[in-house]
Amino acid sequence: MSGAIPVTVPLPAGAPGIHRFQSRAGSHVLVVPFTRIYDLVGAAGEDTIIAAALGDPVDNEVPLDRIDEPAPQSISLNVSSSCNLSCGYCYAAQGGFGGAQPKPMGWETAQAAIDRLLAGATRAAPVTIGFLGGEPFANRALIHTAVAYAAAEGDRLKHDVRFSVTTNGTLLRADDIEILRRHPFAVTVSLDGDSALQNEQRPRARGTSGSWADVVEHVGPLLASPGSAKLAARATVTRRNIDIMGRVEAIAALGFPEIGVAPLRVSAAPDLALGDADWNDYLGSLIAASNVELNRLRSGLPIRLTNFAVALKQLHRGASSPYPCGAGGGYFSVGAEGRWYACHRAIGDERFDLGSNAGLDHGRRRDFLLARHVHAQTDCHTCWARYLCSGACHQEAAARTPASCDFIRGWLDFCLTSYCELLTDPASMSPAAYSTEGAQP
Repeated sequence: MSGAIPVTVPLPAGAPGIHRFQSRAGSHVLVVPFTRIYDLVGAAGEDTIIAAALGDPVDNEVPLDRIDEPAPQSISLNVSSSCNLSCGYCYAAQGGFGGAQPKPMGWETAQAAIDRLLAGATRAAPVTIGFLGGEPFANRALIHTAVAYAAAEGDRLKHDVRFSVTTNGTLLRADDIEILRRHPFAVTVSLDGDSALQNEQRPRARGTSGSWADVVEHVGPLLASPGSAKLAARATVTRRNIDIMGRVEAIAALGFPEIGVAPLRVSAAPDLALGDADWNDYLGSLIAASNVELNRLRSGLPIRLTNFAVALKQLHRGASSPYPCGAGGGYFSVGAEGRWYACHRAIGDERFDLGSNAGLDHGRRRDFLLARHVHAQTDCHTCWARYLCSGACHQEAAARTPASCDFIRGWLDFCLTSYCELLTDPASMSPAAYSTEGAQP
């Protein structure tokens, strides 16, 4: 905020400043603040000196203890309160959020949210408007109207307006595909694996049949000719089936260039969520799938598994943040009644309600950001992975356990090792090979 004294959350004493690790390329040290990676070639103890000298921000880096309150740059519109599928793990209860969103969004609410976003956003970066539900295309007329309006207003106000949608893909029609092709859309299709797994985990809401055939039929034309759309698939992994490699191969066979996986940490069906006994197996499955992608990369092929691709890219650019995402910072999710929430998973949750189309509640927003800063997490500030994991999803923090944190550290150790080994093979480090955005471990 211009002219305001920055609010900070100091790092408690004793937090590790370095993390030593080994790879086939040698010995290395990660300087934890700002993710600086160095080879160790000097005497023992010199890495501590390195950390002290290089752990401070430089001119273009924001201090990691500071609370920033930028104008919103991205929103998602929860346009639908229903879904034609019945996934047992759905956080949105098919879009109704347990009664918090009983009706779909109307045009006046969507227009007011778009206007507020465009009025405050900076022109120095793209503006993103997303569509969620339920199944967003259950309210396709609103999506079409909102895209046309936002694109025109963006041109008028000199904003670079982009779009995103997360869809199950089963309701896409030719006119939907046309707007996805014509505009800069990031399209994420929720698809859990091969036909058997998809049909088991994502059945139709009515009847006994699954959804695999519908996805293949309705998404196929967009995969064949995406136009301006950037397509990816996202698979939810439950404790009943932790095979990741099989998922990636099955989904890639349909033509998806990027596939992300997300372990189910919190669920209305507790028997589906991963427990402490599952995290080591999940880590092994994720590493096995990533090793397949490493072999592809060394053969000149792009990485398909977005979790791995994003991790390599983040290490390469020195990604380091006290927050796991932009929730409550640059990103907000708008409910059907026009309330602004910090997260699209939190519609109707008073703890995440930070304002409305009439404006943000700056006091509630600051309290939200202060409480969720990684320095305020008592089980995070002693961890070397704190600025890469950043405490993980706010919605899932209550489910965080030593075992799930060990998984994160194990995954990041693998990624650090892979990154250092790839540096010895410059051809494999082409940015085009790991240009994916947005996946979480």
